[in-house]
Amino acid sequence: MIVSKLALKNWRNFRAVDVPLTDRVFVIGPNASGKSNLLDVFSFLRDIAKAGGGLQGAITRRGGLSKIRCLAARREPDVEIEVELSDGTRPSYRYAVGMTQQVRGYRQPILRYEKVWIGDQIVLNRPDSDDKKDELRLTQTHLEQISANSSFREVSRFS
Repeated sequence: MIVSKLALKNWRNFRAVDVPLTDRVFVIGPNASGKSNLLDVFSFLRDIAKAGGGLQGAITRRGGLSKIRCLAARREPDVEIEVELSDGTRPSYRYAVGMTQQVRGYRQPILRYEKVWIGDQIVLNRPDSDDKKDELRLTQTHLEQISANSSFREVSRFS
């Protein structure tokens, strides 16, 4: 399985990125053009899904949401990541996550949304009714919770 598409919004120094990928990708550019920031999105997703990881830890390791968010993102402050996984023989998966910060209180990073598709069928669409009852649930992704990701666990393992 490979990452066949990457879409970013307000990630580091990228206001918006939407790029198809193949099994071999070369990232070139001058110093300080964002090559490492682009590649860090894959480490970020891995950090969310790995044992002992999670959304809060992944964001904290990068200095907080304000360090991840694009400086040009004043009017639309959400950070959004979408990846498509495919191997040509099975339905592709798509994983999308949008993050923001609590307005009051601890100002923790929270999910604006989290979605998973298998092929064209959406199998996860958060926030759901349980999330609306308990906002603290939005501090974690389902990708990091083995009790919640059984229908798309392969995405978590891939990360």
